[in-house]
Amino acid sequence: MLSKRKNVSVIGAGVSPSANITLQSIEIIKKSECIVYFSDPQLVKMFDDMKVKQYISLDDLYFHGAVDDDAYQAILSRILSLLSTYNNVVFIQQGNPRFGVSLIDMLEEASISHGFNLDVFPAVSSFDSMIIDVKRDPLEHGTVIVDANRLLLFSYKMEPSHDYYIYHICSVGTKKTNIDNASEDNKLELLQQKLTEIYPKNHQCSIIQTSGVGRNNAIIRNIEVSSLVNNIIDISFGTSLFIPCIGRPEVHEDILSMFDL
Repeated sequence: MLSKRKNVSVIGAGVSPSANITLQSIEIIKKSECIVYFSDPQLVKMFDDMKVKQYISLDDLYFHGAVDDDAYQAILSRILSLLSTYNNVVFIQQGNPRFGVSLIDMLEEASISHGFNLDVFPAVSSFDSMIIDVKRDPLEHGTVIVDANRLLLFSYKMEPSHDYYIYHICSVGTKKTNIDNASEDNKLELLQQKLTEIYPKNHQCSIIQTSGVGRNNAIIRNIEVSSLVNNIIDISFGTSLFIPCIGRPEVHEDILSMFDL
């Protein structure tokens, strides 16, 4: 237990930090005692422009080939160690910290057991950016957002009348963080098999590496669901899979008749 109540602020950096970090988060960064972050040239420039005095890269703890859980535990331990020196530590996380970031749950538990305050601040997520890239309103079409491994492990029943945004296709069937080469240890054939059981083999989908700054800057490759494995070389650590729905569900006429039209 920390002798004095300390504070950890988790800030979302968005997909493109210089464009996606909120004004609120910028004010927190300016007032910070110590910042920890994953290397990004945009972030470093922002720190220098804001004259941030102390910022520490976490890259030595999160590297190619590491086991995710081990990396997260090491990062958590470093943040806790910094709280013995600083009253407040700011952790900058790519994307939205509450969107697919296991480390935030670990920090939440640690804030209770170690007695520090935890504040989490949002930014543009890759999902926000992708719906711009594919020009789709997620409410209009009905949308499912799911992690690739959970889709397989929990045997979710897929509903092809919904749009699907499938995350972490870079690490199917592995706990390793293969940042430099997403094809390494990636059992993508498991996901492809699942999809071809649900969709026609020629159903079009898109591999997307979104940019956070508009469609013209996203990397989008349109493929068939049956050729996912053949395109593994185009999958990176920041790639997601978009599968558009098949047709439209049947309209519930009894409900429609109640609408004020």
